[in-house]
Amino acid sequence: MWFDIALAILPGIILFLYGIEQFSSEILKVSGEKFRKLIKNLTKTPTRGLFSGALSTAVIQSSTATTIIALGLVNAGVLSFSNSLGVIFGANIGTAITAHLIAFKITFFAPFLIIIGFIISLIGGKYKFLGKPIFYFGLVFFSLNLISTSVVFLQDAPEILMLFDSLSNIFIGIGVGILLTILFQSSSVTTGLAVVFTLNGIISFEQALPIVLGSNVGTTATSLIASRAMDLFSRRAAMAHFLFNLLGLLLILPFLPSFIDLPVNTRSNPSLSLCRLQVHLC
Repeated sequence: MWFDIALAILPGIILFLYGIEQFSSEILKVSGEKFRKLIKNLTKTPTRGLFSGALSTAVIQSSTATTIIALGLVNAGVLSFSNSLGVIFGANIGTAITAHLIAFKITFFAPFLIIIGFIISLIGGKYKFLGKPIFYFGLVFFSLNLISTSVVFLQDAPEILMLFDSLSNIFIGIGVGILLTILFQSSSVTTGLAVVFTLNGIISFEQALPIVLGSNVGTTATSLIASRAMDLFSRRAAMAHFLFNLLGLLLILPFLPSFIDLPVNTRSNPSLSLCRLQVHLC
């Protein structure tokens, strides 16, 4: 039973992780030093840094990459500590874009993006550099489509349903969200899985909430580890990232009952409400 589940879901998760990593890598490769200069020029004030951090993360689909770049610029003396905070906080907003795209079911277009990206890579001429980013962007959502198809049979598996029942305890769910995000090194993966499972009726909106909450804290682990080899201000920026996300979690906890009732009252899509929660945490 468990082997079949792992065989069905793990390949999709691996493709998702690989797709996000390669997409981020290709975007950074295409933009190169221009991307770093763009962040530097758009962070003259913390407010401008907030918007540039959100935009950068929405483009490269990785808040971790944006945060690490910001810490590196602080360490190099290019970016001030105060201005780096805007970039880091903005990255938390930008990372919600992936979940919104999943909730809007853009996964339908994933195969077309893969095909288009592949063709451009082969015969793109001067636009050939766009081929791989488009291909890997499609792969990210194609893998989620694969996971979504694979988890349908879990709706009737009593062992799995009993396991997910434990997520009704908000603190267990938060812990699971933190651990999964540290394991996958991506809050987008954790939130994406929560959205996919909710869309397929495997877990309820109430059970998915704590996972999303935990993912926002778990995503700070990478920057905390990376900053250990950097200067004092870089370490402070990484700690501010952690405290900001932790404070967001603590502030929203008292209002969760009202937020849980919101999808029912407005008859909105629960998966979209998960995305809204991720933005509210910022």
